[in-house]
Amino acid sequence: MWTDRHRTRHEARLKNMVMEAGLDEVARFLERADPPARPNARSARRVMAAVAWHLRTGGGWRALPDGFLPWRTVYGWFRRWVDKGLFAVLMRTLARRQRRRCGRRPTPRLAIIDTQSVKCIGVRGPRGYDAAKRMVGRKRVMMVDAEGHILAMAIVPANVQDCDTLSALDEGKPYWPSLRLGLFDSVFRAKRCEEWCNLHGMRRRVVEKDPDQKGFVVLERRWIVERTFGWLSHWGGLLRERAGRLDVATGRLICVACLMAANALNNPA
Repeated sequence: MWTDRHRTRHEARLKNMVMEAGLDEVARFLERADPPARPNARSARRVMAAVAWHLRTGGGWRALPDGFLPWRTVYGWFRRWVDKGLFAVLMRTLARRQRRRCGRRPTPRLAIIDTQSVKCIGVRGPRGYDAAKRMVGRKRVMMVDAEGHILAMAIVPANVQDCDTLSALDEGKPYWPSLRLGLFDSVFRAKRCEEWCNLHGMRRRVVEKDPDQKGFVVLERRWIVERTFGWLSHWGGLLRERAGRLDVATGRLICVACLMAANALNNPA
């Protein structure tokens, strides 16, 4: 039987799960980048703890359990940081630190780009029908480096063709001018994909399957971006698109990327 004692123990375990490593670093960055105007303002650490809970468990903002800040306070700060672009800045900073830790240069030369379609719950906002996946939802566009560290990402309705989703990365790609080669799968064979790469100073390389291939075969470097999508699937809040606005949906995705990167840097094992 589910009792209050079980609920308290369950909530304490989940709080530890999302509040261990990385939250302190993310909160310190947010407090430096956007210091509170009032001395009695809520601390970024407490706000991020509630945001991490929301993203990890997949519940609604109104479902934040007792012990967290009021959901309107949490959502208000989260929207403020998304509108200021702070999570995107932190994501790029952490990606450079991760590359240095791996013994690489902080500025990558190789990018791997792919998309992922996910279903939408019954919320208002842009969405579309993906005929290939036979689902109504949205499409995530992601650009990672050779280690799988996220460089840029965006969200578009699922009915947008893969080659047309590259324009959604126009805002994030200029922060990585060192990129010289982009790896794509066979759905990015269109001429406009090559034109987009040329516009951003990159060469396009399409990694295609062997004509005689039978069954599943790991393609060269293609598995890296798929692994990053798999990492994101561990967060219950990202299994379905639940945000009405595309900018908020993208902010939720980038926030998870920041938490994962900060956790990895503070827990190398």
